[in-house]
Parts: sequence; C-alpha cells; structure tokens
Amino acid sequence: MLYPRLLEREILRYLPEKEALIILGARQVGKTSLMLRIKLKIEKEFPCFYLDLEKPQDLERVEAGCEEFLQYLEIKGASKGKRNVVFIDEIHYLSDPAKFIKLMVDHYSSRVKLVTSGSSSLEIKRKFKESMVGRKFSFYLYPLNFQEFLIFNERGDLAELLPNGLFQDFPREDKTRFFVEEYKRYFLEFLILGGYPRVALSKDIELKRKVLEEIVTSYILKDVRSLFQIEDIAKFNRLVKLLAINSANLLNVSSLSSAAGISQYLASQYITVLENTYLIELLPPYFTNRKKEVVKAHKVYFLDSGLRNYLVGNLDFTEERQDIGALLEGAVFSGFKKRDGKAKLYFWRTQNKAEVDFVLEDAQKLYPLEVNKSGKPTRALYAFMNYYKEDKGYITYPGAFSEKGNIQLIPVWWVA
Repeated sequence: MLYPRLLEREILRYLPEKEALIILGARQVGKTSLMLRIKLKIEKEFPCFYLDLEKPQDLERVEAGCEEFLQYLEIKGASKGKRNVVFIDEIHYLSDPAKFIKLMVDHYSSRVKLVTSGSSSLEIKRKFKESMVGRKFSFYLYPLNFQEFLIFNERGDLAELLPNGLFQDFPREDKTRFFVEEYKRYFLEFLILGGYPRVALSKDIELKRKVLEEIVTSYILKDVRSLFQIEDIAKFNRLVKLLAINSANLLNVSSLSSAAGISQYLASQYITVLENTYLIELLPPYFTNRKKEVVKAHKVYFLDSGLRNYLVGNLDFTEERQDIGALLEGAVFSGFKKRDGKAKLYFWRTQNKAEVDFVLEDAQKLYPLEVNKSGKPTRALYAFMNYYKEDKGYITYPGAFSEKGNIQLIPVWWVA
C-alpha cells in the first residue's frame, strides 16, 4: 500500500507547469513511493512512465539523448497528442542531468512532463552547472512527520485531528485532548525510532532496529563513500556519532574535530556532506545586539530521531532517558522543516547563556517557543518576551493544549 504524504498535494499543483519537478531527500524517505503514488493518481488522465536510473538499462536509455529517449517512449506507448508524464528516479546518476532537463523542458515540454528524484543535493549542484532558472522546481521530502507516522500506523483517525500548518496558525480548539494517552504512546515510538517509512511500517521492534541499521549502512556506503570519495571512513563515522550525541546543542567544530581526530577544515567539509545528504541541519541564532546575544554559533539537529538514536547506540523506550529533552527539541525542529522548509526559524541565546529553543519570524512578528517535558515557562522565555516586546510566549510539551496567562501551551504532537 502506498500511503499519502503531505508533499503530494504540492507536487500535484505544479504538474500542469512546464518546469521539471525534482524531489530531493535522503535515501529511503519515500521518494520512489511518492512518485509511484502520484503516477497511480494521474495515469487515467495522462500516459505515465517510470524509470529508475540505478538500473543500468534505464540509465542507458536516458543517457542516449533526448531524441532517442523520446523514440523509446513512443515504442512503450507514449501519446503524440497528449502530454506524457515521465518519472525518473535518482536523476543525479546521469552524467549531465542539467543538459538533459534543459533540452527536455526547452524543446519537448509540450510532449513530456518530467518528475524526478535525487538523493544528494551536493551531487546535483555539482552536475547542474548550467543555469536551470525557469526549468525546474525543487521539493524536499523528509522522513515522516508525526501526522504521517500515525497514518502509516493505520491511525488516520488520530492524524486527522492534527493541524497541517505551523503552530502560530493552529486553531484554538484542541480535539486531541480526548486522546492524550494514545498520542503519548505513539509519540514515544516516533521519538525513539523516528520517521523513516520502512521503520514505521515494520511491526516488530527487532525488525525496526534492523531497518535502521540498513539505512545507516546504505547511507554511509552509497551516498557518502561512492559520491564524495571520503578517504578515512572510520573517522567520518566517528564524527557522525559525535554529532548525534551533540544533537540539539551548539555546534563546536573545534571540539568535534579534535575528538574525531581530524582537522577543523575536514570536519567542516564532512558536516557540509551530512547537510547536503539530508542527515543534519544547522539552526542559526536570532540577534539584534552583537554584544549581548550569540551571533555566530549554530545549533545542530538530526532530521530523524531514529537514525540519531541508532548512531548513539540507545533505542531504549522510556520517557526517563537523559536525552529526552534533546529528542523533544529535535522532533520539533524537524517538524518545522517538514511542515514548511522555508520558515524563518532561529534559536536565541544571550552571552549569559539564557536560551529560547526556537524563534519563528513571521511578518514582522516573533514567536518564541520553548520545548520541554514539564510545560513550565522558563526565565529565558520571559526574558526574550520582555527584551523584544512580544506579548505572548509558547511552550510545546507532551500534554494537552492550555494557557497560563500570556503563555500558550501546545501539545508536542501538534508541532512534530
């Protein structure tokens, strides 16, 4: 069964346009399943074709050139009077994907609509040297957010009570309050094992662990070693584990490089690789006063908690884990990215180490958001509100919606 993803609606909206659509994301986040689901939805209206460029025969057909490729499609039944939709998986395996897309869009867009995928933005950037302005739209597919996770676990009834937008747009009526214990139970599994589709769909805990192991191995061997020619894979692995341990903390490249036994330059290069293969993301600080606030340091987050927990060697199911705060914070960060990757998101920290986990900037307004297990406001939250003259603060936690004066409490499953 092919389950729906939030990104599906956005991609369908752009199908009528001439530009090629490129779905980017890490391995095994569901890019192929998403394309196949879209293909099933539209194939009654449009002739559709699917190619996987990891298969040598499919790669050869596309590498042969646009004219040869179009002739192949005609032999396979492509329509001459209707627009054909062609799905191409892992387009970065082409020797020159930019040239192929450019020619197809410039000369054949009336006959063919391209929907493609790629697992490495660095490889795509390297190969897309020509200008692609007006020829492509890019979309980012992340691991499941919590709402999608519930759907994959056959709990669409719980999923449909959750909002789709960011927290400042949420309705004030919380229908989830009747099912807090159920949300807590599912959310704990989501927090420990993460949102990779195969993990969510596996029914046995040991199988879930094995799938996580396979994803890590596949990532290291395929995306990293083959694409980026990393010489010392053991030191790279050590850095990845150190980053996992420090997820939701300030990024200190000097300390990390020393612990991993590599230079700061190489550590920075490896971090760039991890960002561009969608394993981690960095969060910048919010500031207006360079003397009083942190202005340079970034925080680092893993985009999937299951992968992060596997890397640190802790898949224990308990709310009493020492790292539960970091896991909650990471789930909220990745929830922002999955709901709106273009959101202006920051953290706030003073030189005196008062910190607010997230600051969302939206239309000249700031939304300070704390993440914690207790739901209790912190002095830092009030300090931010006072300094920036914001009349409302927010806390997200594993509990029901409520308000305490000018602090609004939001269930963490609304955000993750």
